[in-house]
Amino acid sequence: MSVAHSTLREKDAFLCTPAQVSQAIAAYFEGKGFSIQVSENKSDVDVIASSGSIRFFIESRANQAYKYQDTDKVFDSSKLDVQFAEQIEQIMRFQQQNLHSKTTFFIMGNPDIKRLRNRIAKVDKMLDKLGIIRCWVKENGEVEFEGENAFLLELSC
Repeated sequence: MSVAHSTLREKDAFLCTPAQVSQAIAAYFEGKGFSIQVSENKSDVDVIASSGSIRFFIESRANQAYKYQDTDKVFDSSKLDVQFAEQIEQIMRFQQQNLHSKTTFFIMGNPDIKRLRNRIAKVDKMLDKLGIIRCWVKENGEVEFEGENAFLLELSC
């Protein structure tokens, strides 16, 4: 469910849609010389960044629905929980489809807001076990990677 951002007790630092998260991450990889493939289909990987045999599959979520872009509407806490669960499920499906690849890695992209950071911090060790890299998109479009496999970005970029 969506609520007015102005009614939140603790306001998000900024509002963005999944497309804006994907665009920022794609721009980062493009700047590092990767080729970028962006999907319009909800059942496909949001972004694939490729360089040689290395591929990063990026699944993005955010705090605002596409239809509410440029408005005050954001997801409430329960909808953020659903979005987070769907994001992990989607990544796990892609992992299962690429079980035998040693050069395909998985990134969950999210805006760098406290409500999402707090949720993800509760399961970060398990995300590491699953090999899922976290990417935080800042308000200015810069990205920050974390997780056990985040070093792979430095090796491949």
